[in-house]
Amino acid sequence: MRTLWILLAAFTLSSCVEDVYKGPKEEPGNTEYNDFDFSTVASDINLEVSYRNMGVEAAVYFELYDENPVEWTEYSYKKRADIEPLYAAYTGTDGVFRGKVDLPAYLKKAYIYAPAFYARTLIEADVVSGTIMTSDDVPETRANGNDRRPGGNGECYMVEGQNQPNYQGARWMNWLGSYTKAGYVDYEYRGGDLSIDNYAELYAAHATVIAENHDCPEHLRSYSDMYVNEDAEVAVTFLGQNTCWNSSLGYYYYREGQAPTSLDEAHVILLFPNTQDGQWGNNPRLAWQTRGIERGTTVQLKYYPNISNGSSEGETTVFPAGYRIGFVLANNAWSERVTGFTGNNRYRSATSEGLSVDNEGNTYGTPRTAVYKYRDVVMISFEDYKDDENFSDVVITMKTNPIDAITDVPVVDPDENTTTTNTLRGMYAFEDLWPDNGDYDMNDVLARYHYGKTLNLYNEILAETFTLKTFSNYAGNDNGLAFTLPDGIPADVEMKYEIKQPGAEDFTEANFTHEAETNTFLLTDNVKTNMGAEYRVTLNYTNPIETESQAQVFIYKPGEGDGRWEVHIAREAPTSKMDLSYFGTGDDSSNPDGGLYYVNNTQYPFAFFLAGATENDLSKLLIRENESVPISNLYPEYSGWSESNGTQNADWYISNK
Repeated sequence: MRTLWILLAAFTLSSCVEDVYKGPKEEPGNTEYNDFDFSTVASDINLEVSYRNMGVEAAVYFELYDENPVEWTEYSYKKRADIEPLYAAYTGTDGVFRGKVDLPAYLKKAYIYAPAFYARTLIEADVVSGTIMTSDDVPETRANGNDRRPGGNGECYMVEGQNQPNYQGARWMNWLGSYTKAGYVDYEYRGGDLSIDNYAELYAAHATVIAENHDCPEHLRSYSDMYVNEDAEVAVTFLGQNTCWNSSLGYYYYREGQAPTSLDEAHVILLFPNTQDGQWGNNPRLAWQTRGIERGTTVQLKYYPNISNGSSEGETTVFPAGYRIGFVLANNAWSERVTGFTGNNRYRSATSEGLSVDNEGNTYGTPRTAVYKYRDVVMISFEDYKDDENFSDVVITMKTNPIDAITDVPVVDPDENTTTTNTLRGMYAFEDLWPDNGDYDMNDVLARYHYGKTLNLYNEILAETFTLKTFSNYAGNDNGLAFTLPDGIPADVEMKYEIKQPGAEDFTEANFTHEAETNTFLLTDNVKTNMGAEYRVTLNYTNPIETESQAQVFIYKPGEGDGRWEVHIAREAPTSKMDLSYFGTGDDSSNPDGGLYYVNNTQYPFAFFLAGATENDLSKLLIRENESVPISNLYPEYSGWSESNGTQNADWYISNK
């Protein structure tokens, strides 16, 4: 219930045209106040994100949005570049995240996006009674479990293995063994030395090295057949795929210096007939019907000394030193295909230069594979059709015994397994005539707040960034901008201060003031001197922290002596540097002794934090013609929100709702 409402009949004070800061007011304030806190944040939302149906156990990095963050292209989702997440984290290694998060109060539907190839790309979930629960399950397609079912449309086959007329080239040899009508192989390796035992780490490594929502690093893209520098056994493990195609994977080998000039000369051996694992993130309901392999399937490769004569005689599991091993992915070469993607495509992605071909059968010049080594495992990622630059359509690993038999590929440092996120928190809007009431156009200082963090796989925070961007306005007063971290920071933290000047592309080193006693960062004493600038503070932690720091943004002016003038959002305590004599004067109804700050008896606060808002949402506040127009006149649903204590029109400030 509201204690008292007094609607202002006229707005005679203009903070944006003729403000002159006159120091503390002597007259007493009104002791009655509006008991609405004007918060736009829903605190402690129970968030559960589950990827338990991936077929493997691994940590998944995910981002939470208030609108759909992807667009459908011809064959896949594409991440939008024009929106930013509200929250980001890793799940546990079991694929599940459970925690409490603060999100905008207007949020009714959440969109969970995962860039890793092995996780569902997009999951939608409603916010119900303060809870968001998501799962990658598709019960109507998985009711029978992950069985090795027979093919759905009669006999299934790898079309090149059957010399189908729609394909050209020599027949692939299926000498490794037989496979089911669905494509599941009967020659899976179940030994010891060549088995993978660190799946979770490998998936996480791929997700950080080749993130699916970013282009694959150029230095990893290569035509690179693996050189065997000593006699060795070799096995390949299928990590997974995220594609609409039912492709086939084969391998070949040749003596160093005698590379084949075409796939016809390569004598390809069929490795995995059907690489569709049913986990295509765009439409798993369709993909699940044509699956033919399980993630984690391992096959030991064989060397056939008489393969050039068309004979498997003398086969062995030991590859001689001095040979190179290559791989080729035949796009949609499995006969049973995902509905809607049934084309007889001729795309071939090979690790050898000159062997990749396009849909017309012409040699494809640029690399179609990315190869690198992580610990004792070689990672190989394929582009399977039209190049979307993520190199995550099919991913395999190769392991040797002895483990160092292959060394001529780029090495990725395991210690670089970190992810840096940048989330939009919202916009701060301040009236700078406090403790007097202003015109409540709420544009004297506008600042957009981004929070960033660098995470390891255990959701431990290695670094945090706090970025505030200012926007042009017409305020007459000089206002400083600052933020405090009320929960403190470790003593051994390394601090970095940067500024991006208006119109600049990059941040440069800056000098901010850090008040250790208040855990406050003073970014500028006058936002008008660099209007449009971005201020960034980075904290690098010697020892990781587990909980995100909560920044409290405020404006300030130096006062007489040690005290200063500060304006915070409603009910937020000031720093210990605040001159308390301002409270309870003018139109302020605060009671510092009772822990009550920055309240009054109107339908407007002295400052806002608008969770999830962007500068586009608040663009009306920056139009010159709207100067001195109360925010309730610019946003018609504002009054219903404030009068209902936030229970109605929670999205009143969102422009594209």
